[in-house]
Amino acid sequence: MADILPLSANITEETLIASTRLHNRFPPDTAFPQIDVLSDGFKELCAVIAKYNAQSHFRLRLLHRHMTIPEGHILLGTSITELCGYWTTLARIPDVDLQRVHRHIISVDTTSCASEGEKRNAPLLPSEFREGPPVSVGNIDRNFFTEFADCLWANGLENTLGLEAIQGQAGKMIEFSFDIGSLLLKEEEVREERRGQFKLQETGWTITVKDGTVYKTGETRCVFYTTGHIKFTDSKAKGVSDVVKILRDEGVLAI
Repeated sequence: MADILPLSANITEETLIASTRLHNRFPPDTAFPQIDVLSDGFKELCAVIAKYNAQSHFRLRLLHRHMTIPEGHILLGTSITELCGYWTTLARIPDVDLQRVHRHIISVDTTSCASEGEKRNAPLLPSEFREGPPVSVGNIDRNFFTEFADCLWANGLENTLGLEAIQGQAGKMIEFSFDIGSLLLKEEEVREERRGQFKLQETGWTITVKDGTVYKTGETRCVFYTTGHIKFTDSKAKGVSDVVKILRDEGVLAI
């Protein structure tokens, strides 16, 4: 089988365009996919990550979208300095420096499968990007990506789960969704008493191995009400500074 995830290959404008198409087919954050973390399929995916010692590079990701990306744009995340976290928002494709972004969320490109017979050759594609150097995969055997994709297909999880590059993002995180983007913060940045007031959906799991046993830990959680993510639709926020101010004024932030 051909290399289904050529991480060493340059990101091209075609990659960005394909990512938008893939992202827009994910279920919205008002209807998160149902996933049983105790199911055999979930456990098998964790085992594949552990088998190839890929847990320091990738975590499992629940596929979903916070918005529909308009044509000619991608989702691009950047680290922020005011708080410990990341701001992800729309970026115009012509404005993206292809040498300074990397693949962040990766999943099977089901949009490329015209028939059942094409499934086995479906590539893994990014649906979201982050600013920064390319993802380092160390000495991970290239068969990892093929076996991971095969496991997704075998368990009917190709539209539900994918991979998320860790790339410096470690520890428990909480995500807040706005009309203009999403703010992902270290759990410690959110007041402890407020955390208990939110309904949280796990969307990312870190895999660890201890004494030959594979463990999974939910590390990324999205804040949402029964109707979906917290959406500050009338906030008039124009950028991440406005978003941080809104959360601070709402008494959400620890500082």
